[in-house]
Amino acid sequence: MDKRSKENFKASLNVQKRVSDGIDANAFRKPRQATQLSKQTLKESKKNLKVRRTNYRKLKAGSGLQVVAAKKKYLEAKADKNASKVVFKKAKKSDPTRAANKAKGYAKNQAKQTAVNHLVLSPLEKDDTLREGSDLYRKTQRTKSGLKLSKDVVTSSAKASVNLSKHTYGLANRSVNMVRGRGFVRTPSELGFRRQAAKRMRNFQNKLSAARKAKKAEQGFSLIRSILKGQQTLSRAFTLIVTSKGLLVVLAVMFILCLLGILNMASSVPTKQDDFQLTKSWTYFTKLDAEQSEDGNNFYTPLDDVMFYMNDQFEDYNLQDQVPVGSNGAALPNQNYEQYLTGLWSALNGSSPDYKLTTMEALETDKSSKYYLSLDDYSDFKERVNEVGYDSLDGQLQFPYQTESLVINRRYGYERNGEKTELHSSIDVSSAPGQDLTSPMHGIVNSVTDPNTLVISEAENARLTIVGINSGRFIGGETVDAGTLLGKATKSSLNMTYEKYNEDDKKWAKVNPAFYFPKVTYTQFTSLASDSFDPGKSVSERAEAVYNFLTKLGYKKEGICAILGSFTEESQINPKRAEGDYLSPPVGASGNSWDDPAWLAMGGLDIYGKYPNILHRGLGLGQWTDTSDGSERHTLLLNYAKAKNKKWYDLDLQLDFMLNGDTPGNQTMFKNTASNAVSSSIPELTNYFLTYWEGNPGDKIQARVQAAQNWFTYFSNNGGSDADMSASSKELFEKYKDKIKPLPSNKETQQGQGWPGNGYEPGNCTWYVFNRQAQIGHNINGYMGNGGQWGYNYTKTPGATIDSKPQVGDAVSFSPGVAGSSSEYGHVAQVEVVNPDGTFLVSEMNTLGLYSMGYRMFKPGAGMTFVHFK
Repeated sequence: MDKRSKENFKASLNVQKRVSDGIDANAFRKPRQATQLSKQTLKESKKNLKVRRTNYRKLKAGSGLQVVAAKKKYLEAKADKNASKVVFKKAKKSDPTRAANKAKGYAKNQAKQTAVNHLVLSPLEKDDTLREGSDLYRKTQRTKSGLKLSKDVVTSSAKASVNLSKHTYGLANRSVNMVRGRGFVRTPSELGFRRQAAKRMRNFQNKLSAARKAKKAEQGFSLIRSILKGQQTLSRAFTLIVTSKGLLVVLAVMFILCLLGILNMASSVPTKQDDFQLTKSWTYFTKLDAEQSEDGNNFYTPLDDVMFYMNDQFEDYNLQDQVPVGSNGAALPNQNYEQYLTGLWSALNGSSPDYKLTTMEALETDKSSKYYLSLDDYSDFKERVNEVGYDSLDGQLQFPYQTESLVINRRYGYERNGEKTELHSSIDVSSAPGQDLTSPMHGIVNSVTDPNTLVISEAENARLTIVGINSGRFIGGETVDAGTLLGKATKSSLNMTYEKYNEDDKKWAKVNPAFYFPKVTYTQFTSLASDSFDPGKSVSERAEAVYNFLTKLGYKKEGICAILGSFTEESQINPKRAEGDYLSPPVGASGNSWDDPAWLAMGGLDIYGKYPNILHRGLGLGQWTDTSDGSERHTLLLNYAKAKNKKWYDLDLQLDFMLNGDTPGNQTMFKNTASNAVSSSIPELTNYFLTYWEGNPGDKIQARVQAAQNWFTYFSNNGGSDADMSASSKELFEKYKDKIKPLPSNKETQQGQGWPGNGYEPGNCTWYVFNRQAQIGHNINGYMGNGGQWGYNYTKTPGATIDSKPQVGDAVSFSPGVAGSSSEYGHVAQVEVVNPDGTFLVSEMNTLGLYSMGYRMFKPGAGMTFVHFK
């Protein structure tokens, strides 16, 4: 530091200048405020000085710029502390509200009064006429002085008592924390008594609605019963209460007991966290799901069960709080609730790579589980969950359309997106284009700026945003009640965002909308790549026949699998099925039943003794029925088969019927599903098909989605009709590894590796094949598009040719949807071995996720193009 810099620095440490600035700032404040702010500034400057002194002493033995900087900060902190001390002293001296200054004021006033008495009043008292006035003046002054003194003494005593209580409580609080191993520190304000009391009061208010549902206690006093029955007038009852002290006391006691009863009922509801903490807990658990979702594993833990368990065990907990030791068998010392939830996630899902799924119910009822509940506790807990659920949360919502359960295709929380996890802070709800939608809440419509979006606000408490609705009926400012028609859905999914105003933070915060609807059903659930799905040869052959039939017509893998998922539940993908065929004849099937019109025409009453709306039993893949509301799809199928001169239980006939012989509306909905017209999400497609094609919304929706996901995985891994060639990747590699020359290395397969000139997305099939071609000496173009486009973009590589037969070293390009490839991008793989029978082995990447490497065996077929490179 040069001389000039040192002088400037010394000048900046001028304490007097800092004092002057502090005094000038206090001049614009009230005396009491100036004292308090000066005291706080001094306290902070002392803390800062302590930190700077410690840092400087640690570095003092060394040298260099770091030491100089530490010393400068130390000297600046010292100057700040000295200046703050002087400013505080002057502020105290100038504050007339301080007890010391008041005492000085009393002394001055007393001296002044003595002087007045001696110099002015004493001479007047010699005159008999003036003595009375002099006495009156003295009494008045003494009274005024006494009143002022009494007021100041009471105020000062109260302040002293409060300060003493604070310091006493602080000492006790620090001591308790010391004993509990938290250090000799005060409990943070957010965990203090007042904040916790405020939370309890808020929760109590929110839960009163649940308490109202409890059975009203029978009135135990004859007076109250007589009033309710009209046997006693209200005025007479009031007179009795006023004139009878004993009765008044009894009623007061009864009121207190009733209040305690209500409090007890409120505390027994299954949701004790407020909206914001509950949403944070939910969000944290979804983050755990998203972080583990990779390599073909997709986690969607059933979180409602987790939330209810945590609220039952720990009540109004905060994620950053420490879990009380001994409160639960799974709790560990010095563990916060985030860590506890992480352990619970592992208990529910297992750990990589051998995940093992279980349920909260299994953990709660297993005596060896750390999360075990006694039989009585578990029964009581489940009863409260079933009766109340999330109803105790304020701001409940109504369904936007008539349904028994709102189907959620995309939940609130974190999701996996490639290598990242992203927060989806809303829910996607199933709907249908043109469907009437009603308001889920009372409120005022905000100014409409988007024809596809409506925002409804309830004062300063709640705000609901709905995307996917025709908002043309509103301009903004209109008041709507819950159930008011808002407009029509514009697509097959509604996006809903729910916000509430956080009084503590004084700002709006998003909460999970699913908490506030009467009942919801999720179509997302955990699926593991390691799950064994073995449909059996006959079922897989029928599924492959459906898949191949629809794939040749250009339909998409996701949509086809959604349809197969529903058919799995309806008929086990068996066209020769009839409702009740498994029962004993004559209702059940016998050898000639399938062609017997009388047997086929049996209805619900004939089969089950109920369901009078089913006139003729369900037939075929989709279990088509004739019903009393006018549906005649059973008859349509039989007539279509007769017109085509085929058996109604012929598989191709039923597929043709769905596309060309069913009602026009059902044909459209079938094609919408199979072509991914309404969505590319398997859960959404499955729900759409169930709701509109089958007309049975919500029926076994999770089972249908699970089956659809299983079929999607099956066709992705096994290449459709080549199911008999579905040996595992590991088995194929072990069998053919000596023929694969050279074997792929880390440079071709590992993240961060790769060959120069590779313009494809890392970890994808195209990226791998480019690397593999470079490894064997082929210089190919780095920008030939998606895997399914290489069959016609091969000309970008000079000298490349195509053929319908494979050769070792070829790239095989699969058209979209062929051999289980992506219905949008297709696929490309490397031909490693060609067998004498024409079958060929490929190495490939990204069939189960980025950088996932594997081997499969194929036969040459339609949609495969072999690209030769030189």
